[in-house]
Formats: sequence, C-alpha cells, structure tokens
Amino acid sequence: MSKPANIEIYNELRRRIVEMEYKPGDIINEKHLIEEFGVSRTPIREAILKLSENGLLDLRPRVGTFVTQIDLQSVKHAYEVKKNLEGLAAELAAQRAVKEEIDELFEIIERFDKYDIVEDYKDCIKDDQRFHQITRNAARNPILNDVLDELNIKTARFLQHIRYVLEDRQWFRGSLREMAEAIRDRDGEKARKATEEHTRMFLEQLSKYFFG
Repeated sequence: MSKPANIEIYNELRRRIVEMEYKPGDIINEKHLIEEFGVSRTPIREAILKLSENGLLDLRPRVGTFVTQIDLQSVKHAYEVKKNLEGLAAELAAQRAVKEEIDELFEIIERFDKYDIVEDYKDCIKDDQRFHQITRNAARNPILNDVLDELNIKTARFLQHIRYVLEDRQWFRGSLREMAEAIRDRDGEKARKATEEHTRMFLEQLSKYFFG
C-alpha cells in the first residue's frame, strides 16, 4: 500500500531541509510545490503544517513560509536527551534486532574506512544517522522511535549545516563497532553503556567548538 501524498511530501521536504537543500531563511513557495508534486493544495498544506510543528518551518500569516534558523541551544539539549534514549534503544535492540539489521550495522562500519572524511562528509553523516536509525527500529518501540526521530531531525540538520567532519575517525569507527558487537552478542547493558558513551563523547567534541 502506498503512503498518503501528504506523508510522502512531508518526508521529501524534511529531507531537503535536513540535508540543506533548503537553507535556513529560504522561503517555501506552496504554488511551486503543488506544481512539482502534481497534487492539490491540501496535502502540501498538511505537510507544511507538520514541518512547522516539528520546528522546521516558520509560518508567518500574510508574509510567507520560511525554513527556520538553527537554534544551537536546542541542538545541545537534543544531544543531552539523545544520550540516554539512544542508550535505551541500543539496550532493547540487543534483545530484539534481527540478523539483517545487525548485518547492516557492520556494513555501515566498513564503509567508514572508504570515505574521504572531508569530501564525503555528507555520506559520513548519513551513514551515522542510518546506524542509529537501524538501532532505533530494532528496539521495536514505536514511542521511543518517534521521540528519537524528532530529536534526530535537529541534530542531523545541524551537522549538515556545519558540514561536520569527523575529528577522530578511528575512535568513531571503533565506538560504532563496540555498539554493534554488543547488539550482536545480545549484551543489552554493554550496548546501552557503549551508546551513551558514544553520544557523550560526540557532544563533548561538538561543545568545544559550538556550544561553549
């Protein structure tokens, strides 16, 4: 069964905003979107309203619809919350992940050896986000998944905005491997601790340059 048009449009517009195809301050033209997607105004408006609720669009009556600016304090708070929730997701994933999900975690880790961390920064960010998305999905907890997905919008958009380059690829890759191995070995406590430490260290690195 295909997704409703408003959901597909929402997902595509969210991707464009997160990946900086639409930059902070850009105006969103509803008429252009109606023409592009070949739909009526209703699904476009529904997608825009949902993006507004998620803090990605700013609706200004009689003025226009704009991509929101990135709030550094909000991003920092998102990382602080993510630390414990990503840890919980990893703990649950260690109990519930299937082989295909575990295999993909290790495939992502191997790809990091092939990236040029400067030229391929977008791919690095996407694969990091995909790693955590797989973990969240493997937790089989839709409430936890929804909360983390909303937090991830803030953090992924920020990383794309600053064109984040890994400071220490070996540490990063090793940290992901520790998380993946714990999930594979069904060691929930180790998976949680490794994930919390990964997020803590990542936040510490970002804080040196952006959060103060």
